[in-house]
Amino acid sequence: MARFATLCSSSKGNSTYIGTASYGILVDAGSSAKQLEIAMQTLQLDMSGVKAIFVTHEHSDHVSGLRVLASRYEIPVYASPGTYKAMLGEGIINGKFPAYEMTTDVCIGEIGIHAFRTSHDAKQSTGYTIDLGERKVGICTDTGIVTNEILRNLIDCDLVLLESNHDPVMLNNGPYTLPLRRRILSDIGHLSNETCARVAQELFANYRTRRFILGHLSQENNTPEKAYACTKAMFDKLGAVENRDYILQVAPEKCCDRYMIF
Repeated sequence: MARFATLCSSSKGNSTYIGTASYGILVDAGSSAKQLEIAMQTLQLDMSGVKAIFVTHEHSDHVSGLRVLASRYEIPVYASPGTYKAMLGEGIINGKFPAYEMTTDVCIGEIGIHAFRTSHDAKQSTGYTIDLGERKVGICTDTGIVTNEILRNLIDCDLVLLESNHDPVMLNNGPYTLPLRRRILSDIGHLSNETCARVAQELFANYRTRRFILGHLSQENNTPEKAYACTKAMFDKLGAVENRDYILQVAPEKCCDRYMIF
């Protein structure tokens, strides 16, 4: 059976485990190696079972623990050519662990990983689909818009981790400077609750996705309650019943003590 768990998820740090009870992969390592180790232990997962780390982009909330974690456990790291070069230039890739530019699909054991472009202010940001055989997972965060390419890649995913970063009212009335607010609201920024909800609705109605995890919430410009309520309202309009027709969860900022089995 497939296992899915967010080890951390917020604008301060992001990392996700996908795999089985014995082996799997991480998408991003955006918290300290120690915190990620504790998260894995809490979930009763062995870090030695992590066979690869796939990086979405080079921003610190996605790579801050990468160098130490990959070096400590000799975990291979994969990233788009642009992200690879950015991490190389920042000294994150330093020759102490295997690192590869991902130019084609990668297989880790029986897990197939495919990268697709997202729209973010990074060198070459990506989302991923992870094919576990009977189940398929989509990871789509850190994108200002949801393109046709993104939607095509999320088709037939059983579970999708989708960015629900901010509530626009909170953002516009919050502490952020005008340039930062404009960046977040731009096509290379982050998805709002409303946009996330519309995408979730489309994936549910047209592409058979039934499990949704809302992630990468801003601590300053969002709340779990607002993100959850916005997407649930979209499902309510369809007449869909939660926990019968779909599952909707908000990824915790820090790891909880359980993972999703599906």
